[in-house]
Amino acid sequence: MKQSLPTRTLREHPDLDQLKRQAKELLAAFIAGESSAVAEVNTHDHHADAAHFALHDAQLVLARAYGFDSWPKLKAYVDGVTVQRLAEAVRSGDLARVRTMIEARPELVNTDMAENDEHRAIHYAVLNRSPEMVRLLMEQGADARKGIYPRREATSALTLAIERGYDEIVAVIREAEQRRQAKLGATSSTADELADSIRNGNDARALAMLEAEPALVHACDSKGWTPLHTAAGVLNARLVAWLLDHGADVNHRGPGDRTPLDTASRVWWWKPGPPAGFAALARMLREHGAELTPVSAVALGEADWLRARHAEGALHESKSAKLFDSSDRLLTIAVKHDRGEILTLLLDLGYDPDERVRLDHLDEVVYSSGGPLWTCARSAKHELAKILLDHDADPNASVYAGGSVLFSAYVCKDQEMVKLLERYGGVVDADTAGHLRLTEHARQLLADHDAGRLRPGAYAGESLERHLLWAGLRGGDPEIVRMTLDRIPWPKGDPQWFGLLWAPLPRHDNRSEQDQRLYLDCFRQVLDRCGSNISHPRVNRTILHDVAALDETVTPAEALGFATLLLDAGARLDVRDDLLQSTPLGWACRWARLELAKLFLDRGADPIEPDGEPWATPQAWARKMGHDAVLALLRSHGL
Repeated sequence: MKQSLPTRTLREHPDLDQLKRQAKELLAAFIAGESSAVAEVNTHDHHADAAHFALHDAQLVLARAYGFDSWPKLKAYVDGVTVQRLAEAVRSGDLARVRTMIEARPELVNTDMAENDEHRAIHYAVLNRSPEMVRLLMEQGADARKGIYPRREATSALTLAIERGYDEIVAVIREAEQRRQAKLGATSSTADELADSIRNGNDARALAMLEAEPALVHACDSKGWTPLHTAAGVLNARLVAWLLDHGADVNHRGPGDRTPLDTASRVWWWKPGPPAGFAALARMLREHGAELTPVSAVALGEADWLRARHAEGALHESKSAKLFDSSDRLLTIAVKHDRGEILTLLLDLGYDPDERVRLDHLDEVVYSSGGPLWTCARSAKHELAKILLDHDADPNASVYAGGSVLFSAYVCKDQEMVKLLERYGGVVDADTAGHLRLTEHARQLLADHDAGRLRPGAYAGESLERHLLWAGLRGGDPEIVRMTLDRIPWPKGDPQWFGLLWAPLPRHDNRSEQDQRLYLDCFRQVLDRCGSNISHPRVNRTILHDVAALDETVTPAEALGFATLLLDAGARLDVRDDLLQSTPLGWACRWARLELAKLFLDRGADPIEPDGEPWATPQAWARKMGHDAVLALLRSHGL
């Protein structure tokens, strides 16, 4: 049975000569038939043959084991062609060096600085006010509309340029985007507008646009999708039929080499069984000549086709294929479509039961795994879960930003799934205990840790205490916070506290009044330990800035509670962040948090801020965003 993919980890300062030696050692071991080498090679090269296996094959396997697509990309990384070095070159204005680095590793132009830092090279080019650098990066494919967490809508490169008044850079970005769109065969905005209408279910608008401009049937939006891809992706049979009747290419390949039938097959949903309407829509596409691909064959249960392609060696050779084609997530698709026989077939063919994939927007090697089993846990697919577990799926795998498999089972209150996972070695980890307020589980984790009997899979990260504290803060469990806080040795003012102080701030769900009190209690406990003026380690953003921009799911009363605790503890009102160059009052004015703006003004914030950038004062933000009530408030305080 297939085990989880073996992984190698690059040391902090990798050496190319050492990697070359490792490749030679792997080659010799594979030819000699050593079991560990055979397992590693077969994992990353399905058709490896000891009689013909050469050094370049060993180098490819080694690169993939380290999380890179090819030996040249691994070599470039070791030689210093990294996203960090690219950012340095951008900040220093070295156009020639930036061009050379992107030619060596084109993916760097849209790579995040780190797992916890969504800055990209183009952000630094805009902040440097360098039209030439922005032009170069846009020519190389930079995305100027990708923002930075946690306020992505305000921090894309384009938005930063617009709001700072960098008109020359705005023009460079828009001209580059128009050129890209022209290459796709549509105007700069019409194809995107059509795609939005289709996704939003506005059929009348979509049909009116298509009838007024028939060429749109064949146009691609800015991401490369045709209207048929988009309509199939939302299972809109009416629009799919119209598009097919008007000549849409049923086999057009979009991003990731995906066809319209692929997009229909990959619809993500959490209810058991395939989505309503998929079978009929797939039949319509097939009747109009849609070709099968691995993705659609799995969704449609075409076992013979899959066996034949595997025998030909073609099943793992799509353009997006890497690490056993996990990027296509065929096992997850089989689970979603209730294809137990296909799931078993793929597992028997050697597919990784955890479908581990490297995140492609990062330079550092970060994996996500467990998608098939996680999907089973989200949708009560017990029989399919058992198939995966019997094929050595990891019951403690964790989907990036989605939590562990057992976490999903607990969230869905599926005790049968919980028991099944525990029977195969699943454990409640720190993340699950904290987020779901499983206080006694958290207590037991700490006791097991202290006694030296903590089971594998209990936490991921530098320490159980820190991870459990963070999860308890995110979940709003004051007792878990109390039992872990004293175990953190950092002194007051240490920047490491920033992430923990931020953790209780609610996100994306409305809290009950009782929950609000719990989160405030958690926040107060950490605030007492760390102090009120902790800044984000990279962008000089304080927690008071974050509170000033909490979204509409946070009630005014709750936001005031967080802000009042901070101000009572001595939080400063004059700190400017690096991205928006604004004080907490400026943030409150930008996001129209009237109650917080009033609190800040009552506590002594300057409504004029004569030392601020003209585009970043409270008044400038209120005017720019059209917040008349905020402007009136500023005037009442001496503006």
